[in-house]
Amino acid sequence: MGAETEKTLVASCQRGDRAAYEGLVGAHSGRIFAICLAMLGDRHDAEDMAQQTLLRGFMQITNLRNSQRFGAWIAQIARNLCLDTIRRRNSQVASVPFARDNAHEKMRGFRELEGALAKLSQDYRMPLLLFYFNGRSTKSIAETLGISQAAVQTRLSRARKKLRDLLVAEDWEP
Repeated sequence: MGAETEKTLVASCQRGDRAAYEGLVGAHSGRIFAICLAMLGDRHDAEDMAQQTLLRGFMQITNLRNSQRFGAWIAQIARNLCLDTIRRRNSQVASVPFARDNAHEKMRGFRELEGALAKLSQDYRMPLLLFYFNGRSTKSIAETLGISQAAVQTRLSRARKKLRDLLVAEDWEP
């Protein structure tokens, strides 16, 4: 979606046009789901949190001051809701944030990769998953996480090294 189209849709939403929000949801729901999945590690929890995020965005869209920053704004809402959920659980995310089906469960290499990803801290796992599994650019990840592009590149580099070290220690074979 182009910046002008997004700006127009946000302005329409702020004037009470509920249908305009559908366009924003269509453009950003995948990204919001990816953020929630990376943070929570469970597909069902991520779906619920993505829905809550989009609902909260709709309810609070009049508070958005810069209509060109909708993507970053809605991503921040998702992050905050996920962090609140994690705090309420009072525990670390224990599983890898992507779906597991029976065929993949049977593959030793996949389980080892999954386990190694789960061992990465959220600061490293999230950019790695957004970059490799969601195809996001470092610039987009930086906006989503609220950090600089250089910080994203550093985290990606460190995450790859840590992941490689973990996999080597487990004698991983792709």
